[in-house]
Amino acid sequence: METNNTPRLVRALRNAYDQKKGRTELEGAEAGFTLIELMVVLLIMAILLAIAIPTFLGVKSGAYDRGAQSNLVNSLTSAKAGYANGGTYGTTPVLEQAALSSAEPNITFTATGSVSQASGNSVSVNVSSDGNQVLLVSYSQSGMCWAAEDNEGAATALTNTPSSQGVQYAHWAPTSSACVAVVPAAETWASHF
Repeated sequence: METNNTPRLVRALRNAYDQKKGRTELEGAEAGFTLIELMVVLLIMAILLAIAIPTFLGVKSGAYDRGAQSNLVNSLTSAKAGYANGGTYGTTPVLEQAALSSAEPNITFTATGSVSQASGNSVSVNVSSDGNQVLLVSYSQSGMCWAAEDNEGAATALTNTPSSQGVQYAHWAPTSSACVAVVPAAETWASHF
């Protein structure tokens, strides 16, 4: 006696297929994100951006200031080396500009001219007529003027500069979008930036 198992086998396969199909449809219905889940993710991203953007802008502004300060320190070092070799700074801004331009070719020097954001990597130079005092001013793209001054003489010859001998530093917000090698009257000087 031979039994026909074919209908039983077909039924078993059909049941297995129907169960798998039902499970796949159920999984497909739950596979996506809900609107609330997407909104939570967007909210978290917005909070992170609100924290990151001001931090980035603060770092960028500080980097601009450090670039201007670096130009001044390099220029002042070259000017002091020239003073040590010759016993005097240039007696006119043009002479000191020429000396600094040859010593620091990567920086553009102007003799008592204005330096601005458009000037890029530049420093304005002013000297006293006796050659004992030099004033260097640079513009930072953050919108600040930075100055370094060295007085090797007994008296102050440049307007609004410190009366004490040695190196002094200052910074101020310009009234226009440029800085000139002349310091505002109310400026305070310090021994570091």
